[in-house]
Amino acid sequence: KGPEEIQRYLEALFTEIRYCGLRMKETGLWPESIYIGGGTPTTLDEHQLDALLTEVKTHMDLSRCKEFTVEAGRPDTITYEKLEVIKKHGVDRISINPQSMKERTLELIGRSHKPGDIVQAFQKASWCEIPMVNADVIAGLQEETVEDFKDTMERLIKLDATNITVHTLAVKRASRLIEED
Repeated sequence: KGPEEIQRYLEALFTEIRYCGLRMKETGLWPESIYIGGGTPTTLDEHQLDALLTEVKTHMDLSRCKEFTVEAGRPDTITYEKLEVIKKHGVDRISINPQSMKERTLELIGRSHKPGDIVQAFQKASWCEIPMVNADVIAGLQEETVEDFKDTMERLIKLDATNITVHTLAVKRASRLIEED
């Protein structure tokens, strides 16, 4: 997406955040949990991410929020600057999505990162003192054995993942994997 498209999307998102915040206030509701994700919001630059989190903090009552998460899915999008912005806004959890720690599996599913990139992402989060780091993995990936999956889990535990979300493989129509069948 081009910068103009991203800016138009952000403006529409900000309008939605303002509206939801207003309606929640009018009805006496508040968020218990905020999850910014579905896609990878860390593809935004640090200024855009700062603006997004400022909108959330300005228009939502976070006083009773129990968990505030930003998906930092792809390791190549995680920078110290973005993690500092995330921390500054009181986000207490990020979600990194390695999917697997096996390099061949990452290649097969079309991921551009390597296991070392995941390790670096966890190190950056630790250095920036992000309180909770989730890791998303997928069980049943192409050519992965039970031992491969076990190795992934052990490596993520050693990286001090606060929690690990395990998804089972579900091939979508637009996925590269469907072409393999």
